[in-house]
Amino acid sequence: MQQLISQEQYQTYLKGIGLPKDIKLSVSVETLYLIANRQLIYNFYQNTELHLKELKPISLEFVDILQRLCVQKRGGLCYEHELLLYFVLKYLGFHVELIRCQVREPNSPYNPDLPSTHAFLNVQIGDETYLVDPGFGTRSYRFPIKVNFQDLTQTHELFAQEHYRIQENETHYQFQHHIDENWVTYYDFEKPLKYASVEDIHKDYLNLFTCKQFLGVRDSRFVVCRNTEYGRDQYLWFRLEKEFTAFKKVLKFNEVSKIEFKSYDELKEDVKKEVGFELPDYELLK
Repeated sequence: MQQLISQEQYQTYLKGIGLPKDIKLSVSVETLYLIANRQLIYNFYQNTELHLKELKPISLEFVDILQRLCVQKRGGLCYEHELLLYFVLKYLGFHVELIRCQVREPNSPYNPDLPSTHAFLNVQIGDETYLVDPGFGTRSYRFPIKVNFQDLTQTHELFAQEHYRIQENETHYQFQHHIDENWVTYYDFEKPLKYASVEDIHKDYLNLFTCKQFLGVRDSRFVVCRNTEYGRDQYLWFRLEKEFTAFKKVLKFNEVSKIEFKSYDELKEDVKKEVGFELPDYELLK
């Protein structure tokens, strides 16, 4: 599915990530790092659509994602962030592919039967490979990760509290985050690498609404996450808990502060104040 971007749409994107519309960008490592980082900082992740009583898929056409993320500033799910950057990189002439992956629940083992519920980008510049993931909620990549799949011994400390690595075994690769002196796996993807089409991503997105298996992103964790120049502001509400359990975690360089909310109204008010996003009314949620 080829979605052509007009010059006007491209300029809307540049404005939406805080860049001048007449900036000259070329296929280079520097351009990739610049726009991947700017898109991350100037947007935010939120999964509220998956927690509504009236589950209704939204359009993943480029023009509609562009409007929601760069004009209306509504934030979005992983697929919105990934496809937005995917089509912009294509427009600029980058060699970019989509890779599907299976997100693990906390402390769970590898399960090859899990559906694909996330995707990231594989960008090739010359003989160098970069992984880019602007939409993985509280663990999006602040910058691209340069990866040599023949030698995965390197780790990637992108920022304070953002230390990642890619591991492998016989059947799959693992994306891991270094937390409290431990490496924790957050998603798995196929080995050897298998590229996905935009149609595949659309199908995976629609499956989020119909899949019978438990999906944490839809059935448990209500998340809003804004990346900043100094860290992250993370909002999490664990909807399956009997008592209301929600908090904001602010990561600022090596510091972490946490504020707990006593009600949904408190959570909603803080998100509106700090992120500028209006959460749905409580009555509209599952």
